[in-house]
Amino acid sequence: MAVNFLMTDAHQVRDDDPLGRSWVGWTPTSTDDQLWEINRGLWILGDRIAGEKIATLSYDGRIQVVAEITGRTRYEIGGQSKWALSGNVLRPGDPLHDQLKGSPAPRHRNPVSYVDTSVLESLPPVERARLAVRDRVTMVVTWNPDKWNPDNWGTQVYPQDVKKVAAGGLLRGQWATGNRRSGIEPGDRVFFLRQGVEPRGIIGSGITTSRIFTDTHWDDERSDGDANYVLVEWDTLLLPEVGLPHASLIGQIPDGGAWRPQSGGWILRPDVAADLEASWAKHLGLTTLMPPRSSPRQGWQLDPVRRKKVEDAAQDRLMEHYRQRGWVVNDVRYGNPYDATATKNGAMLWLEAKGTETAGATVIVSPNEVRWAREHPGACVLGILSDVVFQPNGEVDPTSGTFRIFQWNPDDIALTPRSFDFTPTDTDLLT
Repeated sequence: MAVNFLMTDAHQVRDDDPLGRSWVGWTPTSTDDQLWEINRGLWILGDRIAGEKIATLSYDGRIQVVAEITGRTRYEIGGQSKWALSGNVLRPGDPLHDQLKGSPAPRHRNPVSYVDTSVLESLPPVERARLAVRDRVTMVVTWNPDKWNPDNWGTQVYPQDVKKVAAGGLLRGQWATGNRRSGIEPGDRVFFLRQGVEPRGIIGSGITTSRIFTDTHWDDERSDGDANYVLVEWDTLLLPEVGLPHASLIGQIPDGGAWRPQSGGWILRPDVAADLEASWAKHLGLTTLMPPRSSPRQGWQLDPVRRKKVEDAAQDRLMEHYRQRGWVVNDVRYGNPYDATATKNGAMLWLEAKGTETAGATVIVSPNEVRWAREHPGACVLGILSDVVFQPNGEVDPTSGTFRIFQWNPDDIALTPRSFDFTPTDTDLLT
């Protein structure tokens, strides 16, 4: 059997949380590791848990995370015993992961329930390895400049993104998936298809780093509604005039179906995906298919525990800065397009913190953060803690880092359906 924990929508927890968490629950942009670290406790558990080897986290009627239990810790809270589990998150390719993830979860009001995994757990490792595993999905997302090109994004912003990736950088952002709401996991493949007028064709490729989630609609005329998005790390971006042409797609991969989909989120058959990978590699002049790449950039540290410690250090530094100057500071980091508020003598500031182990010349900000700052000019502050160093015990060195505070006025940033890179200047520096 596997113990299943039911996640609710993410919400804040008390400041004295024994696990040091500021929030718990489900967010679609969190990785499996983040969801496990946040939701592995605190639960009321009976003696039955002592014999369980597998734990799952579920949301919206489906199992979302699978982990192998390695231990448990008891906490006495308000006279009641509660438990937090420790364990290793199982990855794609592990039969238990692939058989359980996405499967229906127990439908009980009790947040703790059990899933029958006795057949899987009883199989020898060799037999488990023979079970079918989830193959990586390949999805096509689209851009039509006739439908979306605010502030000449296609000629002003996109070419700079092309240069950044060509120089060896790794660009991460979000892109719309049309009507597709599910079926994508971190690590799936993405191709970027330019539509509309010529030149059209494949102009980019990357790897998903999230499941599909909803956010404010990219179309200004539908700003009161939502659209579906996925986070992508782009490993290759080309200018439209040197992309893989639409005519070549039709000629080389005729089984791909209509290469003019009405919207993004188009899933390719495995054989078509393989043909597209081969054509793309040939177009790029590669002798082998491109392996996924990753790079430690601000905000996207792959280790979720390490990333959270850096983010927390930045926010702690920012909040303490204003507390020492007589401001009343409240931590509201979850569920808002800012991390904290500061009030003093009837004035109010909205504080946003960013932490990074790099030099911090550029940080990543979300569309909602940009939107809020634009709606509250002169009242938003951005604190950046850069060059963060970790001690041998895995904790942030509290004396490390360079801390700077900027006036947060992103008037010169085009709002796009992906996250932004923001480069602060000395003219914005407050301290």
